Amino acid sequence: MTKINSLIKLIACGGMIVCTNVLAQSNDISLNNTSTISIPILENAKVFADFSDKLPAVIDYFTKADEDSVINFYQMAYGEVLSQERKRGRLTLTFADDTNNIRVVISTQNKMRQVDVLVEKK
Repeated sequence: MTKINSLIKLIACGGMIVCTNVLAQSNDISLNNTSTISIPILENAKVFADFSDKLPAVIDYFTKADEDSVINFYQMAYGEVLSQERKRGRLTLTFADDTNNIRVVISTQNKMRQVDVLVEKK
């Protein structure tokens, strides 16, 4: 009877070791996927949506800065504007870095600018 109990304990311990290793691996994976994407925003921005925990990442905010100031800010942050298009009062700027495409959409809402920034993998 003691040999059977010892065998059961040994099997149970082996199972716990396997489970522990699986949990550690899945924690490592989730830690790597939860790093926040850094999206620059203007000073005094009033953020109303922030989904920057994974790609595609989005941040939306209001600012009192004028359109030219917003454009200049993102040119300083992301470099040359690759394209720009104005539709229905919204200006969309496109940028890119080594690994991501970035879109900045600027529109006017109640005497303020709404800025929507989308970062996605190339």
